[in-house]
Amino acid sequence: MAATQQLVQQIIDSKKSDEVKSKKRKGAKNSETAAKVALMKLKMHACGDKSLPQTERIYFQVFLPKGNKEKSKPMFFCSKWSIGKVVDFAASLASLKNDNNKSTSQVSQQ
Repeated sequence: MAATQQLVQQIIDSKKSDEVKSKKRKGAKNSETAAKVALMKLKMHACGDKSLPQTERIYFQVFLPKGNKEKSKPMFFCSKWSIGKVVDFAASLASLKNDNNKSTSQVSQQ
């Protein structure tokens, strides 16, 4: 009877270690799949210049300022644009006030 219990315990222990190994692999697969799904959702909901070819698009999850009703918005831009143009375009898409091209300081002339 004791030998049978010991054999049953060994079988149970081996099954538990197999489950742990398989769960680790599933976790890696699940996180990889989750990342792909998140990217697909980002691309599906992203807004931007529709005339841009797919090969030149770069996708971002843009986090908006605190005063805005939306927390973040998926957007895409041209990979060849400068940072300034991307900022201007993102501000116009999100309907944000954008005064980065205006000088606020008074320059005295001599």
